[in-house]
Amino acid sequence: MSSLPWTSLRRAAAALAILLLAAGLGEGAVRPFVPEAPTLSAASLKPGERGVLKTVLKGTQPTDIPVEVVSVIPQKGEVENVVLIRFLPNSDERAGRLAQGMSGSPVYVRGKLIGAVGSGWEFGDHRLALVTPIDVMCAIFAHGEKAVASGAAPEGRARLAAPLSVSGLSQRSARRLGRALGATLSETPGSSGGRLKVAEGDFRFKPGDSIAAMLAWGDVDVAATGAVTAVSRDGRFIAFGHPFLKRGRAAYPAARAYVHEVVLNQAFPFKLASPLDVVGTVTQDRAAGIGGRAGQFPASISATLVLKDRDRGHCIERSFRVVSDAFLSAKLLESIYAGLLEDLWGRVGQGTMSVTLRIEGKGVRNGWTRSDVFVSDEDVGGVALKQSAQIMDAFLLQPFEAVMPLAFRLEVEATEEPRVLVIEGVDAPSEARPGADLPVTVTLRPWRGRPVKRSFKLKVPEDASGVCELLVRGGGAQPLPQLSLEGGWKSIDSLNRMLEEIAAFDANDELVVELLSDSMATALKKVGKGKDAGEINRGGGKKDPREKPQGRGDGEKEGVPPELLPEETEYLSETKERRIREGSLRVLRSDRFVDGLMRRLVTVTDDSDEDSDGSGAGKARF
Repeated sequence: MSSLPWTSLRRAAAALAILLLAAGLGEGAVRPFVPEAPTLSAASLKPGERGVLKTVLKGTQPTDIPVEVVSVIPQKGEVENVVLIRFLPNSDERAGRLAQGMSGSPVYVRGKLIGAVGSGWEFGDHRLALVTPIDVMCAIFAHGEKAVASGAAPEGRARLAAPLSVSGLSQRSARRLGRALGATLSETPGSSGGRLKVAEGDFRFKPGDSIAAMLAWGDVDVAATGAVTAVSRDGRFIAFGHPFLKRGRAAYPAARAYVHEVVLNQAFPFKLASPLDVVGTVTQDRAAGIGGRAGQFPASISATLVLKDRDRGHCIERSFRVVSDAFLSAKLLESIYAGLLEDLWGRVGQGTMSVTLRIEGKGVRNGWTRSDVFVSDEDVGGVALKQSAQIMDAFLLQPFEAVMPLAFRLEVEATEEPRVLVIEGVDAPSEARPGADLPVTVTLRPWRGRPVKRSFKLKVPEDASGVCELLVRGGGAQPLPQLSLEGGWKSIDSLNRMLEEIAAFDANDELVVELLSDSMATALKKVGKGKDAGEINRGGGKKDPREKPQGRGDGEKEGVPPELLPEETEYLSETKERRIREGSLRVLRSDRFVDGLMRRLVTVTDDSDEDSDGSGAGKARF
């Protein structure tokens, strides 16, 4: 795969994005969150007091479950205490114990809200639970302040974690997604089947309602389900009693959820739930819980995967949407695309994949596309998606402009066959004259097939002399360097410039034939990809260092040394365009991975370069 300047692009993008986020933290005054229900502080509770926990056990309607206060446990830090409660005996076995998915369920004592279920013990007594105090949860809307710490907890405590529910992917792919997000994975309920839509009309959550914080939806659903703790008169809500991903300010769609059943389990009982429809946005993801507002809906990114299986002759398409988050969306896209590709192809192993990534959105001129071919003898799917993942990451982190609406479309053609062209031979004259055409014939062998020949003509530079190097290679074998960026003489200054330079990188399915001038040989040496310049002077004798190079463009501007190589003052796209125009570079696009690299030496002589005695003996200048 071609080398791309991801490090510099990501560094610049991340730095500006962080500044923009920091600048936005103080926007607008924030009103305190005041629950509609009256509240009671944890410090005023007494052991043995009874109350109710409100949560959904099946369907969408909350049920009251009797509980009692066991103790108020002091904590160090900002959270002064947590409340230990016990589920009271109940004829309904589902209601007699704590389950994952109950996080956020409000607890009432003396008819007043004391907080939300937040944690329990894995492989422990599931009749016990810890409650996050309501005053700490109400503080999650205080922008610009430090996230409220949840305080230390008794040893062995397991946060209910609003486990990540993934539908539409295999368990293997879902686990990989969970690891990428650093989230706990739950059992997967049935998918919403791509039918998740924005709810019509006004909607208000009620305390105890099941709520899903969505990361992806469509043919793949990724969500965490918990319960609503409290609502305020202005339409805001708080839920979960602990963080989801603890990302601070957030923009996750908030959906109503349907509970299919509470599944008993020794490690931890859990709710099987599916999202129903989007009713608002989660705007806060803090230590003490999540919060948001009903009736407001976040932007999202559209994503499509089209898989064409050459061996089986079928084509499958899957579509989904992910949250719009510069620092989260790329992880989601990469993991979901990888999971879908593996699941739909139905195998992991050797093969060839042709990948086309298309980006469409406001500010992207006529859409943008890059195609490439990848081969692997172990995991072609994993190899094939790396470049697209890097491009999506760079695009989402770019500091130039927010692109919304935004859509990614990934088209993959897969086969178990190693579709490879191996460079087997190169025929070219060993001598040439300046300005003349240099005929080159390349022999290519398809994997276990008959060799084929391709012919090219290169133009020898007018000022060339001595020994030059003819290089024939696959596009990914020894890619042209980005010397102007690496040396700091140029920078990426716009979204379209970034896309243009990514598009200029060599592709694995390209056959590249080039005659290396002195400048290109030196350029390759600078990035460690050429022979020592002392071995061969490729392209025309020693030059006066004071001589100003031709075609330098920006290199002639003030502050740029005149002795720089052309490649050090041009963008890569400009270098390739210039060399193709001059005739020293030819690129042939194929439908296979081009493998190999071969060199030939060409002595460039000029008949006018004769001995002073007129003998006419040409002298190669070194």
